[in-house]
Amino acid sequence: MQSREGRPNTMLHPLFVAGVLEGFEGTLDEVVGRVENPELNTQLDALRSQVAALRICAEEPVRQPEAGQTSPER
Repeated sequence: MQSREGRPNTMLHPLFVAGVLEGFEGTLDEVVGRVENPELNTQLDALRSQVAALRICAEEPVRQPEAGQTSPER
């Protein structure tokens, strides 16, 4: 079911979004360097960098609490 704005009511977990972006990033990584047009290749490489930055942004809020955890002392 969709809301009035046309968006689904269910929000996606940030790590799911990060995983999808990682897939895009890997696909772009395979394409970059295989395109004959140097300008297009440069734009694809820039897009790959943008996708990587978005992936990192999606991961940060979820990963930060893990970084703050310490192992119990013995």
